[in-house]
Amino acid sequence: MALRKITVEEHFYLYKTTCGFGLNTDIATFEITIFLKDFKQTPLKISFTTWEDLCDGNPLNTGIKLTRLSNQQTEVINLNRPKYIRECILYGLNNGWNGKNKLESVDGLEILESLGYDVSGLHPKEGFTIAHGKEYPK
Repeated sequence: MALRKITVEEHFYLYKTTCGFGLNTDIATFEITIFLKDFKQTPLKISFTTWEDLCDGNPLNTGIKLTRLSNQQTEVINLNRPKYIRECILYGLNNGWNGKNKLESVDGLEILESLGYDVSGLHPKEGFTIAHGKEYPK
C-alpha cells in the first residue's frame, strides 16, 4: 500500500495502515505506521489488537460503532479515516514522540480509550469465536 499524506500542526507526515491476523485464531491486528517527512527510521507504530470476523473482517478497518462514554453517543470508527490518524499523531506527540525519536509500539486501544470511547467490545475473547458481533462458544 502506498504511503498517504497528512498535515498536523504544520508538520507533514506520511502513514500507512495494515491489517493482519493469525491462522486458526480469532485475534487480529490493525497497525498504523506514521513517519515525520524525511524521518522514516523513527516511525510511530500503533497496534490495535482486536478480533477478526470471517465475513466482515477487522472491525477497525471496516468500521464499528463505539460509544463515547461522556455522552453515550455512538460513532462509527474506521481507522482509515484521516481524523483518527490525526488523533494518533497528537497522542504520540503528547507522549514523547516528535518524529525524530523512536518509541516502543503504542497500544492503539489505549488511544481510543483516551479519546473517551468504550473499547470493551474490541478486546479479543478467549475461548470464543466472534461472528457478526455475537460470541459463540468454540
